[in-house]
Amino acid sequence: MNRSRTKTLMAALLVLAGLAAAQEIPKDDAVWEAFIAWFRTAPDVPNPMELYTAKLEEEGLPAPEVQRRMKTIIRLFAVRTEGAEVFYDRTYSRPRTGDPSMDAPNVPSAFVVEAAKGLKPGAALDLGAGQGRNAVFLARQSWDVTAVDISQAGLDAARANAASAGVGLRTEKASYESFDYGVGRWDLIAVIFAWAPVADPAFVSKLRASLRPGGVVLFEHFVATPERPYAPMVRAVKPNALKEYFADFEIVSYEETETTADWGGPGSRVVRMAARKKA
Repeated sequence: MNRSRTKTLMAALLVLAGLAAAQEIPKDDAVWEAFIAWFRTAPDVPNPMELYTAKLEEEGLPAPEVQRRMKTIIRLFAVRTEGAEVFYDRTYSRPRTGDPSMDAPNVPSAFVVEAAKGLKPGAALDLGAGQGRNAVFLARQSWDVTAVDISQAGLDAARANAASAGVGLRTEKASYESFDYGVGRWDLIAVIFAWAPVADPAFVSKLRASLRPGGVVLFEHFVATPERPYAPMVRAVKPNALKEYFADFEIVSYEETETTADWGGPGSRVVRMAARKKA
């Protein structure tokens, strides 16, 4: 390449660099903060991501930048609590429609009901308790229950539902990371469709340490398959992975099955596991 062409190319690159700098492409934090500010007051629609994508397009952002921002938001939704908090506050504040795909379940998990039959009531922790459907059921079976959730709207409903059922219930607004699980504190921990970070060994270690010897974890959630993938924030588990995550526990019962699951609609694959801490 001759000197004249080299100078021309360098000049063009400098112009492009200047244009990129002028556009001030936002970093991850700025992208996330802009989305959360919009999400808090956005219309209540089944697919807010689709609506936000349309908003960015209407603002005239190039398609690659729209795609970059949406990928960033979806990635951060799985690790930052504000997204789940806003999502569930909106969900639990929504008037019931009669549509299972829109309404939060209001009856206890059949799996929890069956698994609790042979257990002696003690101290129970309901993680991702929502409106308290499982926490209230356990309290009615004489368990001493603490319900934890990131959504204040869910916990407010849980307390109201417990009062209506004539039972006591402690609630705590906390994330999975910030909650103090304690040591040797629980006889039962329920993690039911809770978007919990069960693939994180540190999370499972907290559960193990906080259980008393012989204490049980009840876990129920979606299984991700090629035919039915889930967004990262849902934290659906891979087939048979749960046994690996709880390898240090005694697996009391385990099944993966096709069923009509909570919020899952027809054809969802679900895993249900009861695992006991070894003495």
